[in-house]
Amino acid sequence: MFTNCEGCTIYEKTVVNRAPAYIRHTTGRIYWQPSEGQTGGNDRRSRNDIFVNIPEASTTYLPKCDDRVVRGIIEAAAPPHDALTVMNVKDLRYGSPRVRHIEMTLE
Repeated sequence: MFTNCEGCTIYEKTVVNRAPAYIRHTTGRIYWQPSEGQTGGNDRRSRNDIFVNIPEASTTYLPKCDDRVVRGIIEAAAPPHDALTVMNVKDLRYGSPRVRHIEMTLE
């Protein structure tokens, strides 16, 4: 699969004593594509999100909604303030081993 980024750091959101806590996961090479656009309707709000494609060989963790993601591999135990939130995840790890992957949409 085509990749354009060294990887990303995913912070799995959990709850400990009613407070959010994070478990850090890293990936191998990924495809990272920012997009800019607008929503329809009368308000015409901007809709900027990021599409991330993670090849099956690049990860051992399946992200879920509300996890936090940072482009690149960082060592911080907690997500930085500019971390993006996972809005949508598609597990497409079936078919030919050359095309198995996970897709995420981040905001």
